[in-house]
Amino acid sequence: MRRISFMFVAWVRSLVSARAATAVLSSFGALWLIVEIAAFFFQSTAIPQWLRDQWWLFAIIGAATAVIKCRPKMAVAQKLNGRDVTVEIAIGDVFSFDGALIVGSNTTFDTRISATLIAENSVQGTFTRRYFADEAKLDIEIAAGLHASQAQRLSGKRQGKSDRYPIGTVVRLNPKGRTAYFVAIADINEHGVAEGSFERLQVSLAELWVYVGSRGLKERLVMPVLGTGFSRLPQTREQVVREIVKSFVAACSERVFADRLTIVLSPRNVAEHKISLDELSAFLGHVCQYTEFSVGARGALGAPA
Repeated sequence: MRRISFMFVAWVRSLVSARAATAVLSSFGALWLIVEIAAFFFQSTAIPQWLRDQWWLFAIIGAATAVIKCRPKMAVAQKLNGRDVTVEIAIGDVFSFDGALIVGSNTTFDTRISATLIAENSVQGTFTRRYFADEAKLDIEIAAGLHASQAQRLSGKRQGKSDRYPIGTVVRLNPKGRTAYFVAIADINEHGVAEGSFERLQVSLAELWVYVGSRGLKERLVMPVLGTGFSRLPQTREQVVREIVKSFVAACSERVFADRLTIVLSPRNVAEHKISLDELSAFLGHVCQYTEFSVGARGALGAPA
């Protein structure tokens, strides 16, 4: 519903723009050209006047052209140069896209949905409500995925769990036939407040690609704009999207571990923060087209090339 509302508002705004006016005027320009040609070749007939009388038809054509041209763009995609991989930036509900879902979590892998810990309207909170009967069942799956990982025991009274795992720790889940990767992108302090940073996000992304490349299936990946919600990153969503794209493209220099990556922006964030999909499209096209990979090159998976 939010996506439809966003499209409608964006379409209405486009229809009162210069682009819409240009489309309408271009139809009348076409009418004028046709009339002039008819007047030159058929000046002794009634054809030129008949064409002038059809101005309403050209007005309809112009209006229809304006509606089509001003249709809001909801996704942009670009194939990575030299790789059978596509990177897409889309607007919508991240849960409506097919593929393995990447969920930003915390280093203690807290799951309790409450006003002081995991927000119900966060991606993790929504994921939990959709795919698990309760947080306890999610905890069981997460614990199974972390059995081989080393944790630091935190002291003192806390809102959440006391075992902290390194930034970038990943857990693979398969609830109800849907693959999901929980990746630790931020710490949670004793009050239940997430504390993230851009540097930690960069580390998390690199570790995520390593994990998916070594333990995941070669499948489509879908992810929100990590860290821009409850992790409280100061960077804009556009900056985070660019970083995700650069990190993923760098990771693909070593191996191809996904057919497609879709980064999903929520309609609300696009509207509130005036995010330009056209600008992100230009950036995406540049990175995907002009990144060159050295044959046999091996570096840190996910590190900038």
